[in-house]
Amino acid sequence: MKKLSINPIANKTILKGMFALLILFTIVNHIVGQDEKGKIHDYLMPEKGKTMIEFYSGMPYIGVGQIAYGFSRNFSVGIIYGVTPVSSAYGIRMKAVINNTSEKWRIIAKSPVLYYPERNQKDKDAWMLAWPTLNAEVKLKNESKIWFGIGAIGVACTDYLFGSPKKMMDKIPMEGNSAEEEMEMVGIWNTFQFGYSKSISRRASFVIEASPVMEGFKLKSKSGFLDAFPVIVTLGLSYTL
Repeated sequence: MKKLSINPIANKTILKGMFALLILFTIVNHIVGQDEKGKIHDYLMPEKGKTMIEFYSGMPYIGVGQIAYGFSRNFSVGIIYGVTPVSSAYGIRMKAVINNTSEKWRIIAKSPVLYYPERNQKDKDAWMLAWPTLNAEVKLKNESKIWFGIGAIGVACTDYLFGSPKKMMDKIPMEGNSAEEEMEMVGIWNTFQFGYSKSISRRASFVIEASPVMEGFKLKSKSGFLDAFPVIVTLGLSYTL
């Protein structure tokens, strides 16, 4: 797995995307929020048999789009596509309500599984990412929601996951930094999540979340995956059709 870094131009592009999303949020709130006051939308889960679309920007990606189907009130599966300044990815995202016995709080689980195709001839390594999380969510008096929780990010080259032993040995030299070579092909880090959501109509919600990527209780070192900024920031909208 090659090191991925974000240059200053890419940072400006991401910031422009975030500002554009804030403007979009303001417009949507003005258009749909007037005639639907008092009706609460669930940012997380579409109702059974319904579809939810989501769009996010933030760090390290420029944009992420998802369309999800509710198989029940407590479980949905979505198809997701995202773009960063240096790569793109697609996959699935599962969401579930683990405990919903109270109207004031619930335990929720989310897990995207993404595939990053090879980018060019020099970097032929396709790779995969999985990020299961478990969060405790609390409903506030103004009907907005906050949550916090823990998770784990795992990334690995597809050759490491599915390649033959011979192919793996060809990638790791017999002499030299074989351990470092293997570390570039796989990585696991823990995360903490802090999020906020506010319903802006009976069909739409605003969502923001920050997730520091950790090595135990310290921020991930600036090498390899997320080497520029080891915090995943999500800002966006969810809308139930």
